[in-house]
Amino acid sequence: MLLLFSAGCGGSKDEAKVPSSDTLPTAIEHEACDVGSSSAQKFDTNGDGKPDIVRVMSDGREVCRMVDLNHDEKPDSFIYFDSSGNIRRKESDFDRDGRVDEIAYYKAGVIARKDRETNLDGKLDTWDFYEGGKIHHRLRDSDGDGKVDQWWTWANPDKVECAVIASDHNGDGKPDPNNVIDICASGTPTLAPADGGVATMNAGDGGAALAASTTMPSGSEAGALAVGAAPADAGRGTATSAASAEGSASKKAADKRKKETK
Repeated sequence: MLLLFSAGCGGSKDEAKVPSSDTLPTAIEHEACDVGSSSAQKFDTNGDGKPDIVRVMSDGREVCRMVDLNHDEKPDSFIYFDSSGNIRRKESDFDRDGRVDEIAYYKAGVIARKDRETNLDGKLDTWDFYEGGKIHHRLRDSDGDGKVDQWWTWANPDKVECAVIASDHNGDGKPDPNNVIDICASGTPTLAPADGGVATMNAGDGGAALAASTTMPSGSEAGALAVGAAPADAGRGTATSAASAEGSASKKAADKRKKETK
């Protein structure tokens, strides 16, 4: 199911729930966040009279947040918090088309898993697994047929650009012994695309672009989000700076993608 963001949704869950390691969902499912709630705190960071950040509150704490950093009236992300105030889930729209491209799951504020849509077919096709906040391995359906055909591993998770990729080209569901690529041993890795790797990935490039796009947020990401959670000056100041910086980067990514898809 391809999901379009909607503004009026129900309540939000409290605790982190990460899919089991043997579960590889393909449907992109939005978790409800009631941005229309009477208790929601709304902030207009650019003075256009429209909320760019909406914090949904329950019993005095934030349960989820909607962020529109490029001011196009489409949510760029939904962020969800557990009862301790840690980020537990984040849904992101990187190409600004109003559709979720990535769902990230956190445990105690530390990234644990990312489910991603990378080939523009509206289905999740890449599943990243993290240990200790660092990438551990990846499973990927590169051709969109619903079957895993790439297995990614990292000898050094601090060098995310240096993945070892095993592929299945004969369709038996197993890595082919003669189809293993060590990106860093094969040559210079391709730089990460500006849109975070959500643009279509060409299997012929050895996967270097997607490898380089793997990020490793940790508990510090949750802390950064918390800083912008409740601007003391009604959404200006710190929130404005963060919104402007990320909004600018988002616009550049969107413009680049539009050119690539023409």
